[in-house]
Amino acid sequence: MTTSGSVTDGGEVGDDGPQGGTRRSHRVTISDLARRLHISKASVSYALNGRAGVSEETRRRVLDLAEELGFHPNSAAVALSASRTRTIGIVIARDPALISTEAFYMRTLVGIEQYLNEVDSSLLLRLTGEHGEDLDVLRRWSRQGRVDGFILFDEHDDDPRIPLLKELGVPCVVVSSNAPDDSVGRLISSPEETVGLLLDHLVELGHRNVAHISGPFTFVHERLRVKILQEQAAARGVAVRHIEGSYRYDDGAELTRQLLNDANPPSAIVLGNDLMAVAALRVAMDLGTAVPAEVSILAWDDSPLCELARPGITAVDQKTMERGRAAADLLLRIVTGDNEIHEEAPAGELRPRDSSGPAPF
Repeated sequence: MTTSGSVTDGGEVGDDGPQGGTRRSHRVTISDLARRLHISKASVSYALNGRAGVSEETRRRVLDLAEELGFHPNSAAVALSASRTRTIGIVIARDPALISTEAFYMRTLVGIEQYLNEVDSSLLLRLTGEHGEDLDVLRRWSRQGRVDGFILFDEHDDDPRIPLLKELGVPCVVVSSNAPDDSVGRLISSPEETVGLLLDHLVELGHRNVAHISGPFTFVHERLRVKILQEQAAARGVAVRHIEGSYRYDDGAELTRQLLNDANPPSAIVLGNDLMAVAALRVAMDLGTAVPAEVSILAWDDSPLCELARPGITAVDQKTMERGRAAADLLLRIVTGDNEIHEEAPAGELRPRDSSGPAPF
């Protein structure tokens, strides 16, 4: 079967097979095709739509299976795809100075750009202030039809971006730590896994007095991290004190200084990003506190900063580039009609380095 236009959802297969004459009972979707061929749903969509991003061999396999199963395009999805810009939007309401130094956004954006280049699509990026200017950009780009959808970061309570985009009828994917039933696309990363990696490492080294310098509690994922860290630490017999930070170098330095000058300093400090972890390492050196002999320092997010520091900083590789690719892939599938709107983010891995060692006794 050769299809025209853009295909994302499927036809229905009857009880007697795709050519049978009985009542139709099962709609064939790109998920069915992808599962049988052991390829991504995005690759199936590109093959069916005649788009770049897959080999001719893969395209032929997809078309042959589509014909075999009696796959037919959903007319609404075809109409939607015909008007696509093949551009996704990202609007980040953060201080540009922080964005330029924090590895999370840079590596995530690289992953997104790599993926979009492979599938012949584009990224429209805007950095705005932190006082609602991002809503104006989301509204303007949506009404101008400049993008097919948005990837959103840093979800917070009663986040106005989500209802705004739902009202405008524009798809989005939230890079998130939770999965509410709100009909919104979400790439979901589980804090439980990262917390477990960090705590198991510290417990194995004998640490029982740990401090956690987080990012801003205005973000849903930071409060969830704190909650899960508290629960899992208690289950392991570890005491954890939490301090709210800002992801900034200066903040990480000052809060670490306060902890190390405390009458009961922690034996290990976990910091909410790589930049604060580097600051903590520098402060420990300035104070003459040996790392890791007197205090272990760990980062929630890994980056080249952690690898190049001396000593190297133990961190969790959150696979940010892979998560960027996954978020872009999910958004493009949602744009073209896929009903599977939630996806698990790639799992993280602990990268032990010389900044963590046995607890001092």
